[in-house]
Amino acid sequence: MVVFNGKLYSDQEFFIGVDNTALSFGHAVLEEIRIENGAVLFWEPHYLKIMASMRMLRIHIPMSFTPDFLEEIMKDALSKTTHLKNNAIAVFQAYPSEDNIAQTHYHISFRPLENLNLSQVSDTFFEIGLYKDFYIADSLLSTLPTNDKLVERLAGVFSDENDFQSCFLLNEKKEVIGTHLGPLFVVSNGQIQTSPIDGGTQNSVFRKEILSLLSKDSEQEISEVVISPFSLQKADALFIFNPSKGFISVSKYRKKVYDQFEFIQAIALKFQQSIQP
Repeated sequence: MVVFNGKLYSDQEFFIGVDNTALSFGHAVLEEIRIENGAVLFWEPHYLKIMASMRMLRIHIPMSFTPDFLEEIMKDALSKTTHLKNNAIAVFQAYPSEDNIAQTHYHISFRPLENLNLSQVSDTFFEIGLYKDFYIADSLLSTLPTNDKLVERLAGVFSDENDFQSCFLLNEKKEVIGTHLGPLFVVSNGQIQTSPIDGGTQNSVFRKEILSLLSKDSEQEISEVVISPFSLQKADALFIFNPSKGFISVSKYRKKVYDQFEFIQAIALKFQQSIQP
Protein backbone atom coordinates (compact mmCIF):
# COMPACT_ATOMS: atom_id res chain seq x y z
CA MET A 1 0.00 0.00 0.00
CA VAL A 2 1.28 3.47 -0.95
CA VAL A 3 -0.23 6.86 -0.15
CA PHE A 4 0.27 9.44 -2.91
CA ASN A 5 -1.13 12.93 -2.21
CA GLY A 6 -3.67 11.42 0.16
CA LYS A 7 -4.89 8.66 -2.14
CA LEU A 8 -4.20 4.98 -1.54
CA TYR A 9 -2.59 2.85 -4.24
CA SER A 10 -1.47 -0.75 -4.27
CA ASP A 11 2.26 -1.44 -4.52
CA GLN A 12 1.75 -2.56 -8.13
CA GLU A 13 0.00 0.61 -9.34
CA PHE A 14 1.84 3.31 -11.26
CA PHE A 15 1.51 6.71 -9.61
CA ILE A 16 4.79 8.63 -10.17
CA GLY A 17 5.63 10.17 -13.53
CA VAL A 18 9.00 9.97 -15.23
CA ASP A 19 9.53 13.71 -14.69
CA ASN A 20 9.07 13.43 -10.93
CA THR A 21 11.58 15.77 -9.23
CA ALA A 22 12.51 13.26 -6.54
CA LEU A 23 13.18 10.59 -9.15
CA SER A 24 14.92 12.80 -11.71
CA PHE A 25 16.80 15.30 -9.54
CA GLY A 26 16.89 13.87 -6.00
CA HIS A 27 15.05 16.96 -4.74
CA ALA A 28 13.12 15.38 -1.87
CA VAL A 29 12.88 15.03 1.87
CA LEU A 30 12.90 11.36 2.91
CA GLU A 31 12.21 10.39 6.52
CA GLU A 32 11.99 6.83 7.86
CA ILE A 33 9.49 6.47 10.70
CA ARG A 34 9.03 3.41 12.90
CA ILE A 35 5.47 2.34 13.72
CA GLU A 36 4.83 -0.30 16.39
CA ASN A 37 1.36 -1.72 17.04
CA GLY A 38 -0.14 1.24 15.20
CA ALA A 39 1.73 3.82 17.32
CA VAL A 40 4.12 6.21 15.55
CA LEU A 41 7.34 6.39 17.58
CA PHE A 42 8.74 9.87 18.22
CA TRP A 43 6.26 11.44 15.84
CA GLU A 44 6.70 15.01 17.11
CA PRO A 45 10.49 15.15 16.52
CA HIS A 46 10.03 13.37 13.18
CA TYR A 47 7.43 15.93 12.13
CA LEU A 48 9.55 18.90 13.21
CA LYS A 49 12.53 17.44 11.37
CA ILE A 50 10.49 16.99 8.18
CA MET A 51 9.21 20.59 8.33
CA ALA A 52 12.66 22.06 9.02
CA SER A 53 14.22 20.00 6.22
CA MET A 54 11.53 21.03 3.74
CA ARG A 55 12.25 24.68 4.52
CA MET A 56 16.00 24.22 4.02
CA LEU A 57 15.44 22.39 0.74
CA ARG A 58 13.02 25.09 -0.49
CA ILE A 59 10.10 22.66 -0.68
CA HIS A 60 6.77 24.42 -0.15
CA ILE A 61 4.92 23.27 2.98
CA PRO A 62 1.19 22.87 2.25
CA MET A 63 -1.27 24.20 4.82
CA SER A 64 -2.66 20.66 5.15
CA PHE A 65 0.67 19.33 6.46
CA THR A 66 -0.34 19.41 10.10
CA PRO A 67 0.97 16.82 12.58
CA ASP A 68 -2.46 15.28 13.05
CA PHE A 69 -3.16 15.08 9.30
CA LEU A 70 0.07 13.29 8.39
CA GLU A 71 -0.07 10.98 11.39
CA GLU A 72 -3.63 9.91 10.65
CA ILE A 73 -2.80 9.28 6.98
CA MET A 74 0.03 6.95 7.99
CA LYS A 75 -2.05 5.11 10.58
CA ASP A 76 -5.05 4.75 8.27
CA ALA A 77 -3.00 3.43 5.35
CA LEU A 78 -1.08 1.00 7.55
CA SER A 79 -4.29 -0.34 9.08
CA LYS A 80 -5.43 -1.25 5.56
CA THR A 81 -2.14 -3.02 4.81
CA THR A 82 -3.23 -6.13 6.67
CA HIS A 83 -0.10 -8.25 6.17
CA LEU A 84 2.01 -5.75 8.15
CA LYS A 85 -0.26 -6.00 11.22
CA ASN A 86 0.27 -2.35 12.18
CA ASN A 87 4.07 -2.75 12.42
CA ALA A 88 6.17 -1.08 9.74
CA ILE A 89 8.72 1.45 8.64
CA ALA A 90 6.82 4.31 7.02
CA VAL A 91 8.96 6.06 4.40
CA PHE A 92 7.69 9.62 3.95
CA GLN A 93 8.84 11.59 0.91
CA ALA A 94 7.89 15.15 -0.09
CA TYR A 95 9.08 16.94 -3.23
CA PRO A 96 8.16 19.82 -5.56
CA SER A 97 5.78 19.20 -8.44
CA GLU A 98 7.54 18.86 -11.78
CA ASP A 99 5.12 21.44 -13.22
CA ASN A 100 4.99 23.99 -10.39
CA ILE A 101 7.79 24.53 -7.87
CA ALA A 102 5.27 26.09 -5.47
CA GLN A 103 3.22 22.89 -5.37
CA THR A 104 4.29 19.91 -3.27
CA HIS A 105 3.60 16.23 -3.83
CA TYR A 106 4.23 13.51 -1.29
CA HIS A 107 4.01 9.77 -0.91
CA ILE A 108 4.28 7.34 1.97
CA SER A 109 5.31 3.72 1.49
CA PHE A 110 5.59 0.94 4.05
CA ARG A 111 7.91 -1.99 4.61
CA PRO A 112 7.99 -4.65 7.33
CA LEU A 113 10.00 -4.25 10.52
CA GLU A 114 12.94 -6.64 10.65
CA ASN A 115 12.93 -6.52 14.45
CA LEU A 116 9.55 -6.15 16.16
CA ASN A 117 11.07 -5.65 19.62
CA LEU A 118 13.75 -2.99 20.12
CA SER A 119 14.76 -4.55 23.44
CA GLN A 120 16.08 -7.61 21.60
CA VAL A 121 19.54 -7.47 20.02
CA SER A 122 20.42 -10.22 17.57
CA ASP A 123 23.40 -12.36 18.59
CA THR A 124 24.09 -13.25 14.95
CA PHE A 125 27.72 -12.70 13.92
CA PHE A 126 28.08 -9.20 12.47
CA GLU A 127 31.28 -8.17 10.69
CA ILE A 128 31.80 -4.65 9.44
CA GLY A 129 34.17 -3.22 6.83
CA LEU A 130 35.45 0.20 5.80
CA TYR A 131 34.06 1.81 2.64
CA LYS A 132 36.44 4.36 1.13
CA ASP A 133 35.67 4.52 -2.58
CA PHE A 134 33.56 7.66 -2.07
CA TYR A 135 33.07 10.07 0.82
CA ILE A 136 30.19 11.95 2.44
CA ALA A 137 30.53 15.74 2.26
CA ASP A 138 31.00 17.29 5.70
CA SER A 139 28.26 19.86 5.10
CA LEU A 140 24.82 20.73 6.44
CA LEU A 141 23.17 19.10 3.44
CA SER A 142 24.61 15.71 4.42
CA THR A 143 22.86 15.87 7.79
CA LEU A 144 19.38 16.30 6.25
CA PRO A 145 17.01 13.40 5.54
CA THR A 146 16.97 13.38 1.74
CA ASN A 147 16.64 10.69 -0.92
CA ASP A 148 20.28 11.17 -1.96
CA LYS A 149 21.62 7.89 -0.54
CA LEU A 150 24.09 7.03 -3.29
CA VAL A 151 27.17 6.61 -1.09
CA GLU A 152 25.17 4.56 1.42
CA ARG A 153 23.85 2.36 -1.38
CA LEU A 154 27.32 1.82 -2.83
CA ALA A 155 28.61 0.95 0.62
CA GLY A 156 25.82 -1.60 0.90
CA VAL A 157 26.82 -3.17 -2.40
CA PHE A 158 30.46 -3.21 -1.24
CA SER A 159 29.35 -4.96 1.96
CA ASP A 160 27.51 -7.66 0.03
CA GLU A 161 30.43 -8.21 -2.35
CA ASN A 162 32.88 -8.64 0.54
CA ASP A 163 30.67 -10.67 2.89
CA PHE A 164 30.34 -7.83 5.41
CA GLN A 165 27.09 -7.04 7.16
CA SER A 166 27.73 -3.28 6.97
CA CYS A 167 30.42 -0.70 6.26
CA PHE A 168 31.71 2.41 7.95
CA LEU A 169 31.22 5.66 6.03
CA LEU A 170 33.89 8.36 5.85
CA ASN A 171 33.65 12.09 5.26
CA GLU A 172 36.07 14.05 3.12
CA LYS A 173 38.49 14.35 6.07
CA LYS A 174 38.61 10.52 6.33
CA GLU A 175 36.68 10.63 9.62
CA VAL A 176 34.15 7.91 10.44
CA ILE A 177 30.66 9.44 10.46
CA GLY A 178 28.50 6.33 10.77
CA THR A 179 27.58 3.24 8.79
CA HIS A 180 25.43 2.56 5.76
CA LEU A 181 22.77 1.11 8.09
CA GLY A 182 22.64 3.97 10.57
CA PRO A 183 24.48 5.90 13.28
CA LEU A 184 27.51 4.36 14.99
CA PHE A 185 28.21 4.37 18.73
CA VAL A 186 31.67 3.53 20.05
CA VAL A 187 32.18 2.20 23.59
CA SER A 188 35.71 2.97 24.74
CA ASN A 189 37.30 3.48 28.19
CA GLY A 190 33.97 4.00 29.94
CA GLN A 191 32.69 6.44 27.33
CA ILE A 192 30.10 6.13 24.59
CA GLN A 193 31.16 8.19 21.60
CA THR A 194 29.51 9.13 18.35
CA SER A 195 30.57 11.41 15.52
CA PRO A 196 29.50 15.08 15.56
CA ILE A 197 26.89 16.51 13.23
CA ASP A 198 29.27 19.11 11.77
CA GLY A 199 31.31 16.30 10.21
CA GLY A 200 28.43 15.26 7.95
CA THR A 201 26.78 12.72 10.26
CA GLN A 202 23.10 12.09 9.53
CA ASN A 203 21.16 13.95 12.23
CA SER A 204 18.46 11.33 12.69
CA VAL A 205 15.68 11.38 15.25
CA PHE A 206 16.70 7.99 16.66
CA ARG A 207 20.31 9.12 17.08
CA LYS A 208 19.15 12.10 19.13
CA GLU A 209 16.78 10.00 21.23
CA ILE A 210 19.46 7.41 21.98
CA LEU A 211 21.94 10.12 23.00
CA SER A 212 19.26 11.69 25.20
CA LEU A 213 18.65 8.37 26.93
CA LEU A 214 22.35 7.61 27.38
CA SER A 215 23.06 11.07 28.78
CA LYS A 216 20.70 10.32 31.68
CA ASP A 217 22.77 7.28 32.66
CA SER A 218 25.33 8.45 35.20
CA GLU A 219 27.46 5.36 34.62
CA GLN A 220 28.42 6.41 31.09
CA GLU A 221 30.03 9.58 29.77
CA ILE A 222 28.58 10.54 26.38
CA SER A 223 30.62 12.54 23.89
CA GLU A 224 30.40 13.63 20.27
CA VAL A 225 33.95 13.40 18.99
CA VAL A 226 35.84 12.89 15.76
CA ILE A 227 36.28 9.14 15.20
CA SER A 228 39.23 7.85 13.19
CA PRO A 229 39.17 4.43 11.49
CA PHE A 230 42.23 3.43 13.52
CA SER A 231 40.55 4.08 16.88
CA LEU A 232 37.81 1.57 16.13
CA GLN A 233 40.16 -1.38 16.62
CA LYS A 234 40.95 -0.10 20.13
CA ALA A 235 37.30 0.22 21.16
CA ASP A 236 35.64 -2.09 23.69
CA ALA A 237 32.41 -2.36 21.68
CA LEU A 238 30.60 -0.92 18.67
CA PHE A 239 26.90 -0.74 18.03
CA ILE A 240 24.65 0.62 15.32
CA PHE A 241 21.02 1.67 15.32
CA ASN A 242 18.80 1.01 12.32
CA PRO A 243 15.08 2.02 12.37
CA SER A 244 13.99 -1.40 11.09
CA LYS A 245 16.63 -3.72 12.58
CA GLY A 246 16.95 -1.91 15.92
CA PHE A 247 20.21 -2.12 17.88
CA ILE A 248 23.01 -4.03 16.16
CA SER A 249 26.01 -5.33 18.08
CA VAL A 250 29.16 -5.38 15.93
CA SER A 251 31.13 -8.61 16.32
CA LYS A 252 34.26 -7.93 14.28
CA TYR A 253 36.17 -5.24 12.42
CA ARG A 254 39.37 -6.38 10.73
CA LYS A 255 41.26 -8.39 13.38
CA LYS A 256 39.38 -6.88 16.32
CA VAL A 257 36.67 -9.04 17.91
CA TYR A 258 34.18 -7.34 20.25
CA ASP A 259 32.55 -9.20 23.14
CA GLN A 260 30.33 -6.64 24.88
CA PHE A 261 27.00 -8.03 23.65
CA GLU A 262 25.38 -7.99 27.13
CA PHE A 263 26.25 -4.29 27.55
CA ILE A 264 24.56 -3.40 24.28
CA GLN A 265 21.59 -5.61 25.12
CA ALA A 266 21.16 -3.65 28.36
CA ILE A 267 21.12 -0.35 26.42
CA ALA A 268 18.49 -1.73 24.05
CA LEU A 269 16.32 -2.82 26.97
CA LYS A 270 16.57 0.62 28.60
CA PHE A 271 15.64 2.27 25.32
CA GLN A 272 12.59 0.07 24.85
CA GLN A 273 11.48 0.74 28.42
CA SER A 274 11.90 4.50 27.90
CA ILE A 275 9.47 4.59 24.96
CA GLN A 276 6.77 2.42 26.49
CA PRO A 277 3.62 4.36 27.47
